[in-house]
Amino acid sequence: MDRRTFLKYSLATGVVVWAGSEIPHLVGMDAWEVSKLFAVEPANAATTLFPQSVASGDPRSRGITLWTRIAPQQTRSVKVAFEVSEDAGFSAIATLRGVAKTNQSKDYTVKISLENKELKPQTTYYYRFIYDGTASQTGRFKTLPAANADVEKVRFAYINCQDYTNGYYNAYRFLAAEDLDFIVFLGDYIYETVGDTSFQRGIRPIALPSGQPSASTLADYRFLYQTYNSDPDLQSIREKFAFITIWDDHEFANDCFKVNAPDQVPFRKPDLRQTATKAWAEHTPTSVPFDEGEKPLQAIQIYRSFKIGKLLELVMTDERLYRNGPPCDDLAAQNQTYLSSKRTIVPDCAGRNDPDRTMLGRKQREWFLKQITQSPRTWKIWGNEVTTMQLKVLSAFATQLLGSPTPDLFITLDQWDGYPVERSLLFKTISEAGVKNFVTITGDLHTFIAGYQKVNFDNPTDPPVGVEFVVGSTTSSNFAEQSTTSTPGTPSVPIDILTQVLRGSNPHIQYFNSATHGYNVIEVTPEALTCTLKVVSDILQPGGTLSTLKTFRVPRDQVVLQEV
Repeated sequence: MDRRTFLKYSLATGVVVWAGSEIPHLVGMDAWEVSKLFAVEPANAATTLFPQSVASGDPRSRGITLWTRIAPQQTRSVKVAFEVSEDAGFSAIATLRGVAKTNQSKDYTVKISLENKELKPQTTYYYRFIYDGTASQTGRFKTLPAANADVEKVRFAYINCQDYTNGYYNAYRFLAAEDLDFIVFLGDYIYETVGDTSFQRGIRPIALPSGQPSASTLADYRFLYQTYNSDPDLQSIREKFAFITIWDDHEFANDCFKVNAPDQVPFRKPDLRQTATKAWAEHTPTSVPFDEGEKPLQAIQIYRSFKIGKLLELVMTDERLYRNGPPCDDLAAQNQTYLSSKRTIVPDCAGRNDPDRTMLGRKQREWFLKQITQSPRTWKIWGNEVTTMQLKVLSAFATQLLGSPTPDLFITLDQWDGYPVERSLLFKTISEAGVKNFVTITGDLHTFIAGYQKVNFDNPTDPPVGVEFVVGSTTSSNFAEQSTTSTPGTPSVPIDILTQVLRGSNPHIQYFNSATHGYNVIEVTPEALTCTLKVVSDILQPGGTLSTLKTFRVPRDQVVLQEV
């Protein structure tokens, strides 16, 4: 579009962007006013006016989304300046500059989605915001390679499940020192509950504005993001790397599906779903639009893909907004309460194998399969929220552990085990299309797992379709830290016993560790993909040390996990 049309469009969204030192003639702003917006008093403290620092997200070859939140001393709308430069000191002429508006309706967050020819592919840039004579902390991001570029290496980390109340983000201190192109966040950025003693130890207590034990208002959800993003270790990685983010359940409610919160009464909560989405959209550096005027399932679409040269395509999905409810729960539709909760440590049920059950929804499923099967890039990586591999305890083990005849038990039907027909359809389609180099990165289970994906997990001769790497949590309680059974009065199984049982019951799993916390690093080259599992020694207090659990290599064109 031409310059005039671009400025008109930008002003309508509350953001104006221009290149270099030239100042455009903006409606309602003269050159002096614009220049004043960029004036910086070096002595001013950024932490006061920018308490959540800065962040960037959704990198593209010529684009990025920049984010901050200011804490103004008044309640009126304000203008915030920003600039992007290849110079970390901002002494040279800026690559891009601009002005954005924000106000209370946005919780004073600022989001600028840039797509501009001035941004060069595969280049490191620095950015900052300026408000009231104060420059924010300096952020850094790296643009992606051009879509048709030959790329020798891409290196990124992925993380998830950072329950603020359950420990310190010690892993992020080490993650900030990694040499990465970007970070993928796979969900559970916040936890809607602040005092659930079944899995939250209250190491860092939070009291919500509403006084309730779980988020029930927009102010509650906003306060959670403000609190989490005030953590200095989390700020350090947000400042240094662009994030590619999707959500899971706790950004709204535990084990949620569509607008439903199954652990709450009543369980249907369309208004609260919309409220949670609004807070997520405000506080997440993502380019996806949110239309508050639409219904919750149509207001936002977070599934999207990122093409990184000819080397790989990263396909991110949404496994909450369109999924059916748990298969073995009984819903009392008239009074909108749950009669039972049969999601964890449960036997099979007829509803689980219903061919119409979906986690992705038809539209997203068709889009996903098209992205994976038609991508010309060497590696196809699925950014996935919940474990795709079957995870159950065989009858022989269950009977021995529980002391009475027991059928096979699934660990949780909130995972893809609750949607086996659709899972088989996905893997069968990918297999029949001859897709090579299909790798899945997964969060949610608070456990480090490496294993194989199959069309039929109960058939030992069924060839694997791809490999899956599940990352442990940043701080959220793992199996070693909480009871592993849903039966009241039944003692929990020691983690070493549970590990042996799960490995014995699930031969497709090559590695399982649910006794620590950390992050995974993926390195992709044309010849191989390598996944390194890194963990910290402690989350109960600040500090700790970093170590490597395992490193796995997947050679090109082979569905093989090689331990390095």
